[in-house]
Amino acid sequence: MHFMKLPLIAFCFTLLLSPLSAFEDQNTTFTLVPQGETFTPGDTLWVAARLDMNPDWHTYWEFQGDSGLATEISWTLPEGFEAGKIHWPAPYRFIEPGDLVSHGYKDSVKLMIPIQTPADAVPGETYTLSAFAEWLECKDICLPGEGRDEITLTAGETPPLPESFEAVFKTLPHDFDGRFRQSARREGNQLTLTLEHGEDVEIRTGDLRFFPLDAMIWRLIAGFEVESTENATTIVGELAEGVPLPDSIQGILVHESGLLQVGGHRVLRVQASLEDGPGDGTASGTAAESASGEDPETLFGDAGESRNLFVALITAFVAGIAINLLPCVFPVLGLKVSGFMEQAHGDPKAMKIHSLVFAGGILVSLWILGAIVGALGAAWGAQFQDPRVVIALLLILTLFTMNLFGLFEMGASMTTVGGRLTQKEGYAGSFFQGVLMTVIATPCTGPILAGMIGWMLTQPIWIGFLAFTAMGIGISLPYVVLAFSPKLTEKLPAPGMWMVTLKQGAAFAMVAFLWVLLYVLANQLSTSATLRVVGAMMMICFAAWVLGKWGEPGRKPNVKRTGKISALFLLLFSGWLAYSYHEPAAEVTDALSQKIEAGTPIRWDDLTEDLARQLLEDGVPVHYQPYSPELLENLRNQGRAVFVDFTAEWCTICKINKFTTLHREEVMKAFQDHDVVTLRADWTLRDDIIANKLAKHGRRGVPVYLLYGPGPNAPAQLLPERLSPEIIMDSLDKL
Repeated sequence: MHFMKLPLIAFCFTLLLSPLSAFEDQNTTFTLVPQGETFTPGDTLWVAARLDMNPDWHTYWEFQGDSGLATEISWTLPEGFEAGKIHWPAPYRFIEPGDLVSHGYKDSVKLMIPIQTPADAVPGETYTLSAFAEWLECKDICLPGEGRDEITLTAGETPPLPESFEAVFKTLPHDFDGRFRQSARREGNQLTLTLEHGEDVEIRTGDLRFFPLDAMIWRLIAGFEVESTENATTIVGELAEGVPLPDSIQGILVHESGLLQVGGHRVLRVQASLEDGPGDGTASGTAAESASGEDPETLFGDAGESRNLFVALITAFVAGIAINLLPCVFPVLGLKVSGFMEQAHGDPKAMKIHSLVFAGGILVSLWILGAIVGALGAAWGAQFQDPRVVIALLLILTLFTMNLFGLFEMGASMTTVGGRLTQKEGYAGSFFQGVLMTVIATPCTGPILAGMIGWMLTQPIWIGFLAFTAMGIGISLPYVVLAFSPKLTEKLPAPGMWMVTLKQGAAFAMVAFLWVLLYVLANQLSTSATLRVVGAMMMICFAAWVLGKWGEPGRKPNVKRTGKISALFLLLFSGWLAYSYHEPAAEVTDALSQKIEAGTPIRWDDLTEDLARQLLEDGVPVHYQPYSPELLENLRNQGRAVFVDFTAEWCTICKINKFTTLHREEVMKAFQDHDVVTLRADWTLRDDIIANKLAKHGRRGVPVYLLYGPGPNAPAQLLPERLSPEIIMDSLDKL
């Protein structure tokens, strides 16, 4: 029962199955919009970096929240021109999968950039300014996007700001000439911002929203309570646990129509000084408490900070130990303990080395994740927002689970130790099993380490590395202690059938985790796409059975070889099946536009309902739109010929007919050429209207195929239950 090599195979399998986002169509366009086509030399000219997003897609604000990435713009400017920082309009609040809160923009946004022009620009001369933008666009998944645009300006006279720019400027943060006295006070896990103002300030009634600019000190999913009275506005939010507070709390207060009666500005810049109060202990990193007066981010400015760091590292270490008890990790724990027990009766030195290599895999993978979190501010476990990652884990862990059930074994040669090359392969297996366990554990760490990870994101990267290292040591400690303690090993029960029971029990725990991943995937993809993945998982189970059945001891070498080749083919086919899904198109992409222009048949199921109805209104044929008696009657009154497919998901013959005939491109093209509208009457669920229609034609089940000629009184042809392209073509010729 040796499993050291399985994670290495799984890791390679992930690389093979991971699709490249570079082939995805972009859902955001980037253009530069200048204040005007001319400028006065030496003046500041405003340029808007405009991002236009497809429906339901969004990009991110300067502080993106729990997940996301702010848009970045780099400029190529003529000599003497200088671009300033981005001025960010007020954002929207989005709830991402996993209850992650992000701040960003939808539909369209103008990011305002001031351009300082050179005083020695020659009037009448033209100058070309170029910008390259990079952003992250998200819907159900997140994709990187990029764009380049350029504008040509002529030295002359700067025009006034256009109305569209004036509207954007009202959504930029404004100080309101110091009319607000701002303060912050902590009470327990809540922080209250108070904005006091005089009688000359009157905040209009309406929706007030607060967006913080302090990275990860807030528990954003809890939201903010904003209340305004005659002389003050209060903002109450919930803090993340164990996160040190800065000197002042920053953010913006957004009003839906105008913060004050005059001016029309909608956004107040908030910078509230933190006051001493009950429960302020976690604000020990502020300058007010620093004995040396150093910057708040100084690591060891006083004893309080040192204690906080020590407590944080101990917390990460203890949490790492606790992770071994979680459902995501427990199957691996049982498997490794079983493996160590076996090796205790063999080579103790090899057992120790394997445990250290396994721990190294955990630490290296956590360091990589730490680098990602530190460099990008990525949310912990956010990789599970991408359905492609979830699919890869489902396929890998299904194979892993079949191994736990004993459907196939990996062979002793993969974990033997000696002077052969297999020694390195065995240690590589232990290393990558540590990597795989870390990947499996990430969704479980959220409830345990939410506050800790928030703290990591407020610290220099190397401090975060210390915390991740402490957590990795905690995760791997039980395995290393067991391997390095012969006395503990001697007290363990002798190997026997109970080990098989333990391993299979771990397999059931893994099945439960697969169910959780499927639940996640079902909320990311359509039902048909999810079912394809389930089919791929079943194919992997079949591959595992083939590998075990034809790899049994005593089989001839050529039989074992055939089994391995067949299993490899089934694994590759399962990967293709899982990743070949197509989500319904929500918009007219370039590829869809080309199909429309070429007259290539388009099916209703390939589109969202809104897009399908839009195309029908534009006169584009869309095949197999949902049937209703009213639609059929309207089409016939218009003189249209109609084909109706009465079908059901549980009907095997219906499926065969779709594959062999109805979904073939030449058949759908023939319907188009004969101006026949195709409808689909789905009888998967009980529908009395469809049942009555079938009864009128003497049928009590499906499939049933009716072809109506043009005109309201044309009789219906009842086609055979078994279809072929020739039958359809002959029937169309008789219309």
